[in-house]
Amino acid sequence: MRQSRNSIAYETLRNWLKNRRKNSGMNIRTLAEKLGVSHSILGKIEDGSRKLDIFEFVEICQALGLDPQQEMGVIISALKASSQRLGSRPNAF
Repeated sequence: MRQSRNSIAYETLRNWLKNRRKNSGMNIRTLAEKLGVSHSILGKIEDGSRKLDIFEFVEICQALGLDPQQEMGVIISALKASSQRLGSRPNAF
C-alpha cells in the first residue's frame, strides 16, 4: 500500500499544507520556527521531495491553529473527489 510522493494522495496533501500555511499568513520559515524544525524540511514536504507522516501532520495542524481531525476530513473528501473524477477507487491511496 506504499504510495509514491508523486501520487494524487500526496499531491492533495502537499496542496493542503501549502494552502493552509499561506492562508494562515505564515511563510515556510515562520512555520518551521514555530515547529522547531529546519525550513528545508517543510520545503521538501511541500515540493514532494519528502513525505509527511501522521505525527508531523498533527503538529503542523496545531501550529497553524487547526483541528487535525477536521483537516483530515478535508483531505479525505478531496481525495475521494479526485479519485471519482479520475475513475479510480474512492479509497485508493
